[in-house]
Amino acid sequence: MTHPRPLGERELRLIELFANCRLEMTPRQFSSKWGVTYTQMAQLCHCDITTVTRWFGRGRHYQAPKHYHKWYLALADLFLEFYEDIPQTFLNRLSCEQ
Repeated sequence: MTHPRPLGERELRLIELFANCRLEMTPRQFSSKWGVTYTQMAQLCHCDITTVTRWFGRGRHYQAPKHYHKWYLALADLFLEFYEDIPQTFLNRLSCEQ
């Protein structure tokens, strides 16, 4: 078993920022910014297409997205917006974690 890495000022600051942020993006905001399909949005939010369809529905078919759905969309927005700035090691780690 390895020893955990000690936390420095930088890591403590990042934990504080991450723990206290209220990062959210609605499906409509995300859809208007990025030309994604309902299938892609379902993949991003780890849900099914029916759920995504209900976010855009009206009346009794409407279902509000949960906080974690909006959080996933906000993170996806950051990744897409700053894709060119993401280090290759981070991208490699994302592809290895699947």
